[in-house]
Amino acid sequence: MAQNDTVWGIDIGQCALKALKLRSIEGELRVEAFDVIDHPKILSQPDADRDQLIRNALEQFLARNNVTGSGVAVSAPGQTGFTRFVKLPPVESKQVPEIVRFEAEQQIPFDINDVIWRWQTFLDPDSPDIEVGIFAMKRPDVAGVLEAFDRVGINVDMVQMAPLALYNFTEFDGQSGGEQGATLLVDVGADKTDLVIADGPRIWTRTLQLGGNNFTDALVKVFKLSFSKAEKLKRTAATSKYARQIFQAMRPVFAELVQEIQRSIGYYTSLHRESHFRRVIGLGNGFRLPGLQKFLEQNLNIPVLRIDSYNKISPSATVNAPAFTENVLSFAVAYGLALQGLGLTKIKINLLPSEIARQRLWSGKWAWFAASAAVLVLGFATLAYSAYRRQEALDPGRSAALSPVRNEIKVQKDFRAKFAAVKGRAEQEAAKILPYNDMCAYRDFWPTLLGALDNAIAKVATDQALLNPKGLAALRKKARTSRRTISVKDVRAQYEADVQSASMNRRMGIGSRSTGAARPPRIGMGGMDVVGGMERRAPAQLETAVVAKPKRGYILFLEGTTPLPRRDVTDFLYQIVNTFKAEAATLTRPNANEPELEKRRILFSVLEGTVEFLDVGDARISSGPDVYDRRRGEKDAFDVDPLTGEDMTEDTRFMLKWKVAITEPEPPGAAGGPAGARTGGVR
Repeated sequence: MAQNDTVWGIDIGQCALKALKLRSIEGELRVEAFDVIDHPKILSQPDADRDQLIRNALEQFLARNNVTGSGVAVSAPGQTGFTRFVKLPPVESKQVPEIVRFEAEQQIPFDINDVIWRWQTFLDPDSPDIEVGIFAMKRPDVAGVLEAFDRVGINVDMVQMAPLALYNFTEFDGQSGGEQGATLLVDVGADKTDLVIADGPRIWTRTLQLGGNNFTDALVKVFKLSFSKAEKLKRTAATSKYARQIFQAMRPVFAELVQEIQRSIGYYTSLHRESHFRRVIGLGNGFRLPGLQKFLEQNLNIPVLRIDSYNKISPSATVNAPAFTENVLSFAVAYGLALQGLGLTKIKINLLPSEIARQRLWSGKWAWFAASAAVLVLGFATLAYSAYRRQEALDPGRSAALSPVRNEIKVQKDFRAKFAAVKGRAEQEAAKILPYNDMCAYRDFWPTLLGALDNAIAKVATDQALLNPKGLAALRKKARTSRRTISVKDVRAQYEADVQSASMNRRMGIGSRSTGAARPPRIGMGGMDVVGGMERRAPAQLETAVVAKPKRGYILFLEGTTPLPRRDVTDFLYQIVNTFKAEAATLTRPNANEPELEKRRILFSVLEGTVEFLDVGDARISSGPDVYDRRRGEKDAFDVDPLTGEDMTEDTRFMLKWKVAITEPEPPGAAGGPAGARTGGVR
């Protein structure tokens, strides 16, 4: 969105349209205008014509306000958006967009072409990690937001999700108080409640399908009233002689709202154990409900504040108007939208479709195009006249002057013919060499894959480097349960003709004795034996499997233990899973500058990964010829750490699983399974 001197932030809610026009002058923020237009009916009522009510509100807004020359930023409901935050491994900045797109395709639960998605990095000065926020909305939902404005002739410059606009408002206006700790925004609307957590450089959002209408519905059921009468009773509850009965009828909705907020706080603190909440800020007209602020404070044990003014807006007659003061709670989203339009916010993503943004950009430059076209016409005319003058100079009487040029042209033609002959011989030689090269096309597959896995473990398991004679002294000084190491028991792979649709739910090689689950073949790593990457089949079966299922690949299993306790190990293991995916993306990226022979090697990509914890009671683990069963009390070869001599019985046992797809086509003339499997072994 181009920067404007003034920007309208327009938030269309279920009960009303709220609009705020801001201007920034030399760092001073002023409210130029505002408007609140109530809908005759709540948009979510069954008998309400939603589209017509929104159109009427926008037409009334245009009749009372001028948007010419100002930017326009509009909100989209939080429940229609998708927000996800992921941490990236340390990589070069030029590789970040590629990794983010890979993560977006994995995280967004829709086809990437069916959504409008944007991303932004969030950096913590106290951490080297790069956290990326991925934000997306389905195209029909964005089109639905824009259609209402298009019908009345308003050109929208920015579309933003309402929860992100709330975060921008909170961070800019200093509502979090500048204290260490997290702030929870609770924006209670008519039919939903947006929860936004602002925690330093972090943000987390959730939309609850619970709002002011739920309180009204409770009164409708208890007192047998119409919706409009119940709404009026709710708003006057504090002064009603039946206040006690009214609040008793609404108590279940109060309790449900508190329960959902507590669940959200609990989930967030489980992800960020170092975080603690300093305050809760109430927003939205629904927060005017008498008793809501006190009820939340008593049940959450966190101070709950209700905003009655803004910190960063300069005082003026507009701000001091009674209509503005009465609607301070409902202007937060419009405030955040206008701030982003002025370029004053942390989150800058814009969900306006790219094709519309380009159309807005080009439509404002038609005058420049006309001037450029005139300059081009003049330039072509000058060149044509110059060519005409040169042609006159080359008349037949002066043809002798062209003799050196003709000789040079002849020499160049001879060189071209010789080059074509040499190139033809080179292509013939290449045709002889490439079939031999294709026989070794699979040679880099397993070394590259295992190299990526080794790099991932080294980056996440930071104490792994101490597992050697020189580092054991330093390792023993650390408590065993705080060591970021893993002990790899086994690495195996199961070939799948269509790995994308294959299930990873099977415990390969650790099933109970009654099921007779077969162990998949092992892959060579750290001195282990190397056998075929898939079961032996007849050549005809191999050819049928690959031709019918082009998404061929492997399910990769890593079985091991770690001294980290079960309660602390989940994030650690998922870091290894995700880092391996990122490492694979960087190590197997095709290089257009490689020689032709190198381009023909088979590469791979990691589609997804997961973690499974193994209980000691059902695990069957083999080490060389010794097989033991812990259920029978037999001796476990891994009860004692072979390097430190420490007890390993309390270590956490796990299995990491990945789907690895072969992304390069087979060399010409190949048939059956992956290269190297045609003879039953890895090349």
